[in-house]
Order: sequence, then C-alpha cells, then structure tokens
Amino acid sequence: MEKAFWFNSWELEGHYTSFHRKDIHPYILKHLPPFELEGKSVFVPLCGKTLDMLYFSHFAQRVVGVEFVEKAVIQFFEENKLTYTQRGRRFESGNITILCCDFFTLTPEDIGSIDIVYDRASLVALPYPMRMRYLQTLERLTPVGALTFLNTLEYAPTMPTPPFSITPDEVSNYFPNYVIDHIESPSLPNHGMVRKFNLEFLIEHGFIMRKLYDSPMHVDAEELVQAF
Repeated sequence: MEKAFWFNSWELEGHYTSFHRKDIHPYILKHLPPFELEGKSVFVPLCGKTLDMLYFSHFAQRVVGVEFVEKAVIQFFEENKLTYTQRGRRFESGNITILCCDFFTLTPEDIGSIDIVYDRASLVALPYPMRMRYLQTLERLTPVGALTFLNTLEYAPTMPTPPFSITPDEVSNYFPNYVIDHIESPSLPNHGMVRKFNLEFLIEHGFIMRKLYDSPMHVDAEELVQAF
C-alpha cells in the first residue's frame, strides 16, 4: 500500500488500526518462550507499536523494530511508560531500538546481527508487487541460520485490501531457501473479519522457518514500478 495509507490509518486510529493487537500474540508465548530468546537479537519489521516487542525485550538481548510512521513509534514508548532517547530517526529505550524509516532502505549495518525475525502482520499487509520487494529486502537483511517466525491469514473470498490472504503454498514459494515448520493453522469462525466481510472461512497460520542459504530474489522491474 502507499505510505499515505498507513499514515492516515495511524492518524485516524480506531478501526483503521484494527491490525494492532492490545495483547501479546499467543503464538509467540507458545513457540518463542523465554529460553528460546535468551541472548538473541530479534528484528521486527513494520512493527507499529506491537506489544510483542515488549515481551521480547524481557528475555532477548536486543530488539530492533522498524516503522516509518513516527506517531506509532512514539506511542509505543509512551503507552508502555518507557523513557526513550531519539538520535535522528533512531529511538532507543534499554535494549529496544525502533528505526523510524523506510524498511526498504535498511542495510544490515542499520539493524546489526539478527537471530530471529518476527513477522506477524507485515507480509499480509503488502500487495503482491510490494510483497516481492519486502521479501527481497528481508533476504538481504537476514543472515544464514536466522530463524523467522511468520504469521499469515488465509481466507475466502479474497480481498484486494490488507490484510491479504496468503496460503501455506505461497509461503513455501516465497521462502525456497528456508526449512519451514507449519506450526499453527486454526480455523477462526468467530474472527472479526469473518463477520465484517462475510467470509466463508479464515485460518491463521503460524510458521517457524530457518534460513539455510542465501538466495537472491529476482523482482521484475515493472512490478517494482507498480508497487509505488
């Protein structure tokens, strides 16, 4: 989506930011317990003001998020009563750093060494052409051996707006150089989206994936143009 879409969403808030959970996601409580996080660096792309970063910060050595809407960044620290310092576009509090910038401009030097990537609502937020660029950027930022925790939604009928439906087969195609463990796939008939959009079904998938080798992605130049 265009950047203006997300700026407007955070400005209007309410149902426009319904993607923001007011609790820690149960999947990470189950699959990323404290002992799995000890001594690790966690990267959270398109982080918004997710409370999951707060959970990670209690057990991981370092948490790095990236979010280009400054209002969301400031709200994260203020709502969680965290004193922070700002150096340019870098906001820091204890072992939490949020980079307020365009995800696509990041370099490995910006985020440092990463052990775990946490994507709860990033991939599903992006239309296909931009999703391809996101995957290309993630490939560039993620070292071999890193773990990625990914959540996607699958539903029907599909919609042309976020969150987009992404199936397990699509995940396999997006991450050909990863070993993928499909750990969660509950059907959620009472999910708000089912009622709001009269969906036939909705499944929330969870994946734990480990990068086996570098695999530069090819993204068609025309697709990149369509993404903006």
